[in-house]
Parts: sequence; C-alpha cells; structure tokens
Amino acid sequence: MDSFSSSFNSFLNHFRASANSFLSQFEPLALLLAPLLTLLVARFLQSFLSVIHEKGLKATFLGFFMSFIKLIPGVKSYVDAEKQKVVDKLHSGSKSIREKWRTDLPTTGLGVGVIDEMKDEKSKDVDWQGKCSGTVYIGGSESEGHFSLINEACSMFAHTNPLHLDVFKSVARFEAEVVAMTAALLGSKEKASGGQVCGNMTSGGTESILLAVKTSRDYMKMKKGITKPEMIIAESAHSAYDKAAQYFNIKLRRVPVDKEFQADVKAIRQHINRNTILIVGSAPGFPHGIIDPIEELGKLAYSYGVCFHVDLCLGGFVLPFAHKLGYPIPSFDFTVMGVTSISVDVHKYGLAPKGTSVVLYRDHDIRKHQFVAVTEWSGGLYVSPTIAGSRPGGLIAGAWAAMMSLGQEGSKMPF
Repeated sequence: MDSFSSSFNSFLNHFRASANSFLSQFEPLALLLAPLLTLLVARFLQSFLSVIHEKGLKATFLGFFMSFIKLIPGVKSYVDAEKQKVVDKLHSGSKSIREKWRTDLPTTGLGVGVIDEMKDEKSKDVDWQGKCSGTVYIGGSESEGHFSLINEACSMFAHTNPLHLDVFKSVARFEAEVVAMTAALLGSKEKASGGQVCGNMTSGGTESILLAVKTSRDYMKMKKGITKPEMIIAESAHSAYDKAAQYFNIKLRRVPVDKEFQADVKAIRQHINRNTILIVGSAPGFPHGIIDPIEELGKLAYSYGVCFHVDLCLGGFVLPFAHKLGYPIPSFDFTVMGVTSISVDVHKYGLAPKGTSVVLYRDHDIRKHQFVAVTEWSGGLYVSPTIAGSRPGGLIAGAWAAMMSLGQEGSKMPF
C-alpha cells in the first residue's frame, strides 16, 4: 500500500512539473481566456447542431446564406422596401372601410333597425355563388331549401350551450348523434374498428386537428413516457399541424411528398425515432386533392407503436359515399389498422353550418386524454372536452338538421 501511494505521488509530482513547464510559455491572460473561448465555441457548435437537427442541413445553410446576403449593402434596404410596399397595399385596401367602423356603443340602440343595417352590409359582400372554391359548400338561395332549413335549426337553438348538458339535453343528444352517424360513415360499426370509436364535435377542422394532436401527445406520454414529442407530416399536410406544433410544444418533422404528390412512406419511416408520437395522413390533402397511402401509413404507425391521424376534413363526407357508389377508393377510415384518430368537417361536404367538425378516436382510452378536468376549483367541478368551454348549441343543432334532412340518399346526390 505504501509502495502504491509513493508511486502515485511521484506520478502526480511529475505530471505537475511537466504541466507547469508547458504552461509557463503562455501568458497568464491567455491561460484565463482559453477555457472561456473553448466553452463559447462548444456552445456555438451545440446550437448549430441543434438547428441542423431541427431544420435539416439544407434549410439551415439556406438560412445562413440568406442572412449573409442581407449583409450586402443595399440588399436589406431593398427587401425592407418591398415588404413595406406589401404592407401599404394591404392597409390601403382596408383603411377607407375601417374609418367608418364604430368604436363605441350607440347612445340609443337601433332596435330592430339593426337588421336593416346588417342587410345593407351583407349586400357589400362578394358575389361568391359558384365563384369561390373552398369557401361556401352549400348551393342555392340562402332563403330557400337546405340553406333555409339549417338557418332555422340554428336559430331555434341559438341560446343553447352543450357545456351545460343537464340543462340543454336536446343539444347533448344532437351532438352524440352527429358524432355517432359520422363515425358510422367511417367504419365504426365494422369489426376492424374495434367497436369503440368515439369523439366530439368541434368548431372546425383546425380545432379537430389541434385536439387530435394534443390527445396523441398526452396519450403517448402516458404510454411511452415521451417528454420531447415529435410528429411527422408530409409537406402537403394542412397548416393546422404547424399551429398544433407551436401550441403544444411538439417538434414538427415535415417530409417531402413523392413524385405522385403522396406522403412518402419510406421517407417518413426514416424520420421515426424514440420521440415520435404521431404520423399524419390526408385523404385528400388540400394542395393537390391526392389521397395519401393510408393503409401503408397505418401499418407503419402500428409497427412502431405510434399514433396515426387521418385528416378527412375535406373528404370525410365524400369518400364514404363515393365508395358505396362503386368508385375505386382506397381504404381511409377506422377499418385501417393503426388509425388512432380522424378529423372530419361537417361544414364542408356534410353541408352543415360553418363552425361544425368532428374529431374521432379509435377508443375511449385514447380520447380521455382530450379532456380537461378540474376538480379542485372553488367554483365546482369543471370538465371540458374541447378547446372552447362554452360552445354554440345552435351550430350543433344545424349540423344534426343537415345530416338528418339529407340522409344517405341525399348525400349521394352530388355524385
């Protein structure tokens, strides 16, 4: 033991002497700054590599290149001038209109005369009939037929709020039936679905997507303990997924589409890692109207044990009926293995009033992560399934009326 201690001390003395001899050739200030500079370089490299990991090599270097270009005299001022032109153009188009807008309550109310003023304002809207794609999905006169029917339904229940289920039992029934009927169109009654499909109505496709992403995040945290969640989408997926990523602190991996403008299954597989919580497929995607390979994506998600959301906001009330009429439609719903959630807009080709969509889940074990429940509030028990607390029961009633009035035969008529 004494021999080992003596040898070790001898080694330390030799090492100290050698180190002091080597460092004596440097100035004390240099010795002080060296570790600080090393630390700064290490932090820079860490940040740089993080950016590459986040955005990819191509996007990172393109960003650096553009930043460098702006340093060239005259370039930044030119870019700023062009931006200002766009801003000025936007302001010039609305400034003259906004100058007439009210900013205070009228001293004396307009009474029923407010309707005349509203009609006058409505007359200034663009003549959209047959001219605006993706804007209004219901055809015909607003005072007749289907338009008139859903307007009357909305008006009848305009005061209701499904947050208070014990008060507005009618609206609770309407929502449950809209969800059930929509789910049935998307395979809920087929054996492959598992027989537990459930969901809620929302204010639109974006909220349905937000809820599906939030629910998937929380479900995967419980299931796999993922605390740094990532989701993978094709570049053709809706911008609502960017919003969801920002809202819920999820890293978004965007993958280029293949030559057919479909989600590239092979490329998506390469981006899956231990933090992946969700893969997204669209049926169809908004930019091109192309249906992603849902079955392949479902198998991929299932094999890796991650969630798979199908965006049927545009096709949810088209594809089921096209399939029934014999069109060669690839599988897209809960009959596909691996699908954990679906978003579908009733206010598009379901011909319901604006502000109605449905988010569906394969089972209750997944959907329970959508809810927010507060049990310790001094105001009592608060449980809410959606982003909004209070919701317009009139829109739910309008959606129910639209679906019930058309039925399956009426929904097939556009084909």
